[in-house]
Amino acid sequence: MASWDLIGELTVTNTWQFFPNNVIASETFRITTAIQNLDDWNIWKFKSAAYLIFHYPNSDASPPYYIKVREFPTIYEFRIPEVLTSQGYLLRTPAIIRASRYLPLTPNQNFAQWNFKLEAWL
Repeated sequence: MASWDLIGELTVTNTWQFFPNNVIASETFRITTAIQNLDDWNIWKFKSAAYLIFHYPNSDASPPYYIKVREFPTIYEFRIPEVLTSQGYLLRTPAIIRASRYLPLTPNQNFAQWNFKLEAWL
């Protein structure tokens, strides 16, 4: 029976971070975002989003997917390109980085901190 498999949960930063687990063949994902401090988010610090990218074993990478902070878990479809599936490339490594118009000049500590949880439907 299929279920949600945790790929990892990271705090979004200004540098690329790879999730601790690879994804095999799944194209359906659930992303949950959680703000760590609402006062920082709403009053004191810059808000941000994230870019999610998938790296493949043959050195290809997906385009960056823009992910907003949402109050509820959201389901996304991130297809593996047909040219890669036909060659047997079903394993991919996800990575995230902060997305903001204030980059690259604004340091991490000036942004409100939030978590990015990635799960795959397997």
